[in-house]
Order: sequence, then C-alpha cells, then structure tokens
Amino acid sequence: MSDELSFRFFTSLYTDCRMQDDDRILVGVSGGIDSMFLLSQLYELEQPVMAAVFNHGLRLEAEEECDFVESFCSEREIPCVRGKADVRSYAAAKNMGIEAAARELRYQFLFKTASENECKAVATAHHENDQAETILMHILRGAGIDGLCGMRPYSFLKEYSESIPLIRPLLNISREEIEKYAAEIDMPYREDRSNDDPSYLRNRIRKELLPQLKADYNPQIVSSLCRLAKSAAADKELLDGACEDAIRYASFYLLDEGCEWSRKTYKSYAIGMRYRMLRELFSRMGADLSEIGYHHLIVADHLLMKGRYNQTIPLLDGLWLRCEGDRAMILTTPDVPQWRYPQLSQGWSLYCETRHIQSKDLPEWKEKAKNHPEWAILDANQVADYPILRTIRPGERFEPYGMGGKSQKLSDFLVNNKIPVQYRDDLVVAADSGGIIWVPGLRVSNRCALYDGTHRIMILKLKKCDDTYDELSLE
Repeated sequence: MSDELSFRFFTSLYTDCRMQDDDRILVGVSGGIDSMFLLSQLYELEQPVMAAVFNHGLRLEAEEECDFVESFCSEREIPCVRGKADVRSYAAAKNMGIEAAARELRYQFLFKTASENECKAVATAHHENDQAETILMHILRGAGIDGLCGMRPYSFLKEYSESIPLIRPLLNISREEIEKYAAEIDMPYREDRSNDDPSYLRNRIRKELLPQLKADYNPQIVSSLCRLAKSAAADKELLDGACEDAIRYASFYLLDEGCEWSRKTYKSYAIGMRYRMLRELFSRMGADLSEIGYHHLIVADHLLMKGRYNQTIPLLDGLWLRCEGDRAMILTTPDVPQWRYPQLSQGWSLYCETRHIQSKDLPEWKEKAKNHPEWAILDANQVADYPILRTIRPGERFEPYGMGGKSQKLSDFLVNNKIPVQYRDDLVVAADSGGIIWVPGLRVSNRCALYDGTHRIMILKLKKCDDTYDELSLE
C-alpha cells in the first residue's frame, strides 16, 4: 500500500474513528474484497483485532465463505467468531424486508460478540463508493440533512449498544484503491454474487446510476457526494447542539409514561427546528429514526401548533402524541387522564351545580366521588359561599379528606402527591371564603366532604370554553 494511502488509513483509524493503538477491534468480515482489505490493514498495523463472520442463510456458497475467513484468520492467529441465522424466517416473523432483517441480525451478532470479548469497537468496511451509494439512496427517498450526512466514521447504534461504537475506517478510501491494492499483493477474497442482483436498489445505483452520473455529468461524482456528506455532517452537528438547547429551554421533563415539554416554547421556533426537536424526542422515547417519516413530523407539528386542549393521536407504533394546554406530551400509552395539573392560565372555568338528594342515594354519590377524581362532590351546606377558581397562596394550608381533620401546608400536600414543581405556581384550586375546598384530581377538603347526614350536594367540575356538559353525564 502506498505511503499516502497508508497515511489516510492511519489518520482515519486513530483520528476519525477515535481508536487507540491497544484497542481491540472486532471486524465484521464477509470474505469480500472490502472486509478482507480492512482486516489485512489492521493486522499489518499490529492492532489487536478479532474477526466475526456471519452466515445469513441466504446463499449456498455462504458456508464456504465462512470457512475461507476462518482459514485466513487461523493462518495469522487472528481470533475468529462465526455466527449464523435464518434471515428469511426472521424477516417473515417480523414483517421486515430481507435486507433490513439481514442487517438487524448481523449487527445483533457483531455487537454481542464485541461485548463478550471486551472489544472497544465494531468495524465495518464501508468505503467512499459505499458512502456515495448511501447518499444517493437517501436522496431518492427524500431524506433531509441527516440523510445527506450518510455514514459517519464513528457513531453509536443505540439499539445494539450504547457503549461500543461502530467505526468505518475506510470512508476516505475508494473501491478502486482497494482493488488496486488487492491486485498488487494478490490478496485473497471471495466474490459475493448477490452484489450483482438488480432486485436490490443499492446494486442498481452501483451498477447503473453512479456510472451514468460519472460518465454524463461529473467524473468526480463519488468524491463530490462524499464532500456533501462531510458538509452536511458539520451542519448537523451545529443543529444538534441548537436542538439540545431548544429542548432544554422548552422545559423538557421525563414522565413515568413518556415525556412532556412546553408548547409555547415549541411554537416559538422555526419549522425546521421544530421537526428536529420532534425527531430527537421520539428517538428518546425509543422510536426507530428510520421509521419516522416526513408525514409523521407534519402530523405531529400540526397538532402541537393547532391542537385543542386534551387531544391525543396515535403517531408511531407504541407512541401517542398529546396536548394538554401548554404541555405537549409523547406517551407510551393512550390511557391517560383527561386532564392533569390544570393551570389557571389555560382558561379554566368552574361548572357548579347543587342538588337535593335522599339519604338512600348518598352511597351512590359517595361511590361516584370515589371513581371520578375529575369531579368534586361536596356537602353543599358546608360550602361557605359560591366557590371560585384561583391559584395557591403562599403558606396556605389544606385539610385533605381522609386525614381526620388534620391540616398540612398545601405545598407539602403537592410534594406528597408528586405534583411536578413546574406546575405548582399556576395550579388551579377551587376555594370559598373559608379556604380551599378542592384540589382538582387529588382531594376535596375534609370540611366539605360528604357524610351520612348530607342531603344537599354540590357538584364541581372544571370546564373549558370549548367543552359542553350534559347533566346526564354526571349520573
């Protein structure tokens, strides 16, 4: 290998891929020219290395290729691990395409093997031409700036490992350079016939589109597309930092069942940043970024910009998007309360109705009060005057029902009930001239609670301007 090519490989491995000279690296080896070149270069550098060869069960000659890799490694005393899977059965069971299933099983094997053998990274032999093909594939599918970045020399595939990186030391080396080197030293390798199968999009790009672009439009198309990837990656790094700041500024919080953030802050950003925020937040909730299409972002953004209070929509498999006043939420379950932590600034009003009841009906109303925390059903005779909605006053105390008439600071009551601190200052409470009679969704005051002698009840319920209430709904 020429000094210039050796220098590029050395720089890529120890700078772009962030490796140290004593790091053990697991190389995914197929037996093809690219992976054999990568394995050979690491071996020549005396880098601690292991090989991992995987039979996808798709071709008859795959077993012989695995044998070839094992033999090559054995002659050089390179540790080699062999794996195998039935990709077609896995794809059918998961309702996936063959390529996607093969990739998933292969990476599962590689990262599991790397972890078991204390390897510092998994290396694959993607080179400049692969990068150009990847970018063209993304362009054809309508990718944004993230797709234009293509493959990175150092990255984490968090679905497989959060501690072991995937490195690609050959991204600044072309296929032509690899072929020239292999011919010069008569490097052994195996040809994969599936690389000529036109049913795969990547193969058609390699065999048809790239040669035509090179012949008719730009002889340096591969280099140009790789420069585009580097430029896009630099822009992405800047945008990712701005996105992280935006999410933090939007008061992002994790919930037991998802996450939430401020719609008001979200609305203040341009549409491009809003889409980036959504992608990042869906990713944090476990969504596969490859499954988040442009239409998902459009639908989600429309709901957050225009959605009504208490509106929930399914968006991705296992994830729901919800609006609650100023709060936007991504939830892992659709079974959420109709409202939570109501804020006075959201424009709530109080629905209030009094009824005379007979003693025999009292147990039924007590049961309703128990099963409907969004209502307050009180003894109307114990309410001093017509209740109002307001926020909490400093140092205010409350006698929660069920505590035998004991009072406590309302701030302590909210802490005990795990009300997030960001909601407390503007939290809605119902009160009469004697103090708080209801903390919506949590507890009524002991003073106004139903008791065996109650014969006139007061029904309270929060109301929004676009809500309607039918008295029968309280029955």
